[in-house]
Amino acid sequence: MKTIQSPDGVALLMENLWLRHKAGMKLRPCNVFMVELLPPTDEKLAEARRKSHENSRQDDPEELYGAWI
Repeated sequence: MKTIQSPDGVALLMENLWLRHKAGMKLRPCNVFMVELLPPTDEKLAEARRKSHENSRQDDPEELYGAWI
């Protein structure tokens, strides 16, 4: 299994896969990759928590219908 450790490596992999697809070339036999992601920053974590909180409020049936049935 190949390991990709940078965002540029992921971009190159996706470009390679797309170009092989467009050219009609077959996939390579071992098409499995492990991508090591960077740990999220405090800003990214705060944004994810905010979005998660907003989404949980939208899915609340009481808010959708006004009361539980």
